[in-house]
Amino acid sequence: MVKLRLFSKLRDIAGAKEVEVEGDGISIKEALEKLAARFGEVAREVLFNKEGELWPSVLLLVNGEAAEQGAATRVKSGDTVAVLLPTAGG
Repeated sequence: MVKLRLFSKLRDIAGAKEVEVEGDGISIKEALEKLAARFGEVAREVLFNKEGELWPSVLLLVNGEAAEQGAATRVKSGDTVAVLLPTAGG
């Protein structure tokens, strides 16, 4: 299981700070696709553009370190992926 630590709107959509998805050796994109499948179209629109690519403004950290290959980074069971969305403020 891969733990996804959620922030901002994703946390509201999921109703939780963290969720787990099944996987070992999967890409972060695959893990986020599982998350979107679980929480519906609203989650998909927050994470992915119309072409199905992760929005470039989404920041990904694996076990507290920047995901060097972005959404293509492979994660294993027991890893924690922080998914940070851009926030507006002023």
